[in-house]
Amino acid sequence: MNQVFQRFVEGIVKETDSNQEEREDLYEELLSHLECSFIDYKKQGFTEEEAMRTAMTNFGEEREIGQQLQQAMYPYRREMMLGLSVASLLLAYGVYLSQLFVMGDAHIPWLVVAVLSSTALLLITVRPISSLNRRLWMNSLLLIHIMIFFYGLLLATDVYHPMSIGLTIIAGLILLLAVVLVYRTTIYDYSSNRQPWAKDAKRIHFINISTGIVIILITLFFLWAFLLFSSEISPAFFLLLIPLGLWILSYTSQMQLLAKQQKKWAYTIVFIQTAVVVCAIGYWLLGTIGGMA
Repeated sequence: MNQVFQRFVEGIVKETDSNQEEREDLYEELLSHLECSFIDYKKQGFTEEEAMRTAMTNFGEEREIGQQLQQAMYPYRREMMLGLSVASLLLAYGVYLSQLFVMGDAHIPWLVVAVLSSTALLLITVRPISSLNRRLWMNSLLLIHIMIFFYGLLLATDVYHPMSIGLTIIAGLILLLAVVLVYRTTIYDYSSNRQPWAKDAKRIHFINISTGIVIILITLFFLWAFLLFSSEISPAFFLLLIPLGLWILSYTSQMQLLAKQQKKWAYTIVFIQTAVVVCAIGYWLLGTIGGMA
């Protein structure tokens, strides 16, 4: 009996976008409710098989219940992800074709990467994989997506044609939606009972996502400029990736320190990281303004 109920509940949980911890909590709650219904029907005189079948029938169809839970737990997130992935696919081909026919320059590697990223987002939205850490994989894909389509935004602005305005606006909206989904998935949708300082974790996530997006966009801008004006890739190209690697290391360290209840050290690294980013941006802006003057 338990195995039948377990398979039934597993089918429901697989329809949601929950991470591993949320899946475990949801699984236990649904299984408990189903077993209580089974016991009630047994008390009413049903045989074991009839009680089991009636409990599952009255509970509902697996896919339908899973979709209802998905909508209740994360309203409109799946629709936002679907919209992002489909719009990204259309933009990828639009930017590629405009570059090819207007500029005579085919960016095939970017098209392939953009299509793969958009398709991965589409697949993970339509058919969630229960064995994955949902939040980690979704956010990783979204951050990669932001990097890829920020480069696509630069390609769109480079098209000398009226369509460049439309492509640039669409690319900007796609980036905005991806950023909103990163914030939502990490801070709003995710709630951990295993994190002793949940509010601090959300605060640190917010700061790191914000600084990380800034670092990613600036790094991509300089990479784009480097590729535009350099005829070959030199070691200096890889030096531009150092800030991104340091940010990933810093972010990981902060969350590990917070998990070990070393909150002061976690916030110390947050402060140093934020100060370095702000100072670097300020120095760059001063240099840019000074150069223009």
